[in-house]
Amino acid sequence: MKNILSKILVFAVLFYACSDEQIVVNTEEKTISTFYINAISDTTGKMNIVDSAILDGVIKLSFDVGNINNKIEQGDSVNFYYIGAILNNTTITNYINTDNVFVTNIDSIAQKCGIEGMIGRGEEKSIAGKNNYIKGLDIGLTMMNEYENALIFFPSRLAYGDNRIGAVPAGSPLIFQIIVTKIKKN
Repeated sequence: MKNILSKILVFAVLFYACSDEQIVVNTEEKTISTFYINAISDTTGKMNIVDSAILDGVIKLSFDVGNINNKIEQGDSVNFYYIGAILNNTTITNYINTDNVFVTNIDSIAQKCGIEGMIGRGEEKSIAGKNNYIKGLDIGLTMMNEYENALIFFPSRLAYGDNRIGAVPAGSPLIFQIIVTKIKKN
């Protein structure tokens, strides 16, 4: 009898743990899909999305597609500006604001959002798709063109997962606005 009760208790703990995890995943998926639907169906002209793409769980919404003849490929050297935020708002207004921005290399945004240690970083220079960043950002960069201005967003499994990192709570989907300024083919 004791053995059966132990197995039931273990099953119950596993069941509830999986259920809580599934609730987090469903909440993230709902946030991401609602934001996506609101953005691409925007009739107010606030978003002005000209193109969209989805790759491996990363969604890209382009404001300006840039030079479509110079697409970033894995291994290319890329210069870009970025604003990273927690995707906690499904509306198309205020999706990136002083309350949810946690990283940027744009001085004026860092100052406005009170992000210490970010001032003076300037334009990022990196090799695309070489796991220099969280997985969602790496994938997102390889979806972009030179001079493109786009939003990329993705679930926590492509970011920090179940870990709290700085101001980013565990299980947080993220959104980045990326402006690619230069690509050097490698």
